[in-house]
Amino acid sequence: MRQFALVLVSFLGFSASSYADCDISLRWDDDPPYFMVQEGDVVGIDADLVREAMERLGCGLSLKKLPWARALLELRDGRVDMLSGAYRTPEREQYAYYSNVVGLVSPNILFIRRSDEARFDPVGLRELLKSGFRLGAQINVSYSDEYNALIQNPDYEKNIQYVSRRESLWKMLARNRVDGVVASRLTGLYEIQALGLSGMITSSSMVVSNKPAFFVSSKASVSSEFVADFDRVLQAMLDDGTYAAIVNRYVCGTGDSWLAEAQADMGTCPLAIR
Repeated sequence: MRQFALVLVSFLGFSASSYADCDISLRWDDDPPYFMVQEGDVVGIDADLVREAMERLGCGLSLKKLPWARALLELRDGRVDMLSGAYRTPEREQYAYYSNVVGLVSPNILFIRRSDEARFDPVGLRELLKSGFRLGAQINVSYSDEYNALIQNPDYEKNIQYVSRRESLWKMLARNRVDGVVASRLTGLYEIQALGLSGMITSSSMVVSNKPAFFVSSKASVSSEFVADFDRVLQAMLDDGTYAAIVNRYVCGTGDSWLAEAQADMGTCPLAIR
């Protein structure tokens, strides 16, 4: 029996015993459909993916609710082990390991007021900010390479208003305090509907970024070997259909009214599984 167990561990490609006592902390915040609270439990695409991965690795999982800017500092210092939904930037690569497995992509798009839709010209962010367009953004969030470059230039950065939470941005957009908000297409559609603002705010045709977002782990608290094993588990979940089943649990396989509206606008499931 002992020999059989050793063979099984070798076959799986990672040593479960290496992580028998591990407890990984994952940052979360209200970010449907990736993280949300239902019946007192934190669920969602990313929450369920990491739970399944940790179970396969034999790890415990604890969840820490943190705003994005604070979470990056906690990750850098090793007080939180993992984040999800992170774009790759040189600064973050100094203190975080990036997963190499990309399972799904929901593009970052610009949301605007419906009253501005008829005259909106979907040019790039640079041209928008040159025109005096007021962009609402979350602190320390990277929306695209173009955005990262623009915020270094005071001529453009002066037209960006920063807050810590996206819910405030939707309310500011509805009240004409900013002219647009960038968000993941799926998250934006979900939150606007939940706030009762779908009659005032809509998605524009302007795609800010279609780059993938990644799971990242703290170099201060997590080993590169663990990250490699986490990647192997994620890939196995893609290969055996678990990944798609979790996504469909919250997106394409549901009958939620907000999703029906979103799919009517886009024609297909708004997330692409790679």
